[in-house]
Amino acid sequence: MEAADATHPKEKKDKEHAKEAKPAKEKKDKKEKKEKSKEKKEKVGEVTDTAKLRAKLEKIDVKIDDLKAKKQEIVARLLELEGKAAEAAAPASG
Repeated sequence: MEAADATHPKEKKDKEHAKEAKPAKEKKDKKEKKEKSKEKKEKVGEVTDTAKLRAKLEKIDVKIDDLKAKKQEIVARLLELEGKAAEAAAPASG
């Protein structure tokens, strides 16, 4: 049984070492993604096709509308929860 315990810590070290290697790779991927996104942003200024620009604007408007709808849902839920909390606090103190 002691032999099994002796191998267990070694396995942990191997797993920890494997975890340490992954973030370095992820950082490299993130840098590449940032560079690609910068390239895309620069290309927007270079686009001369009005149809493409209008399509991009429409896509952005759709995203904004979706976010506004989500915001309204969250605000409504928040007010509902705050109202219930206020109702629960009022009878308890009265």
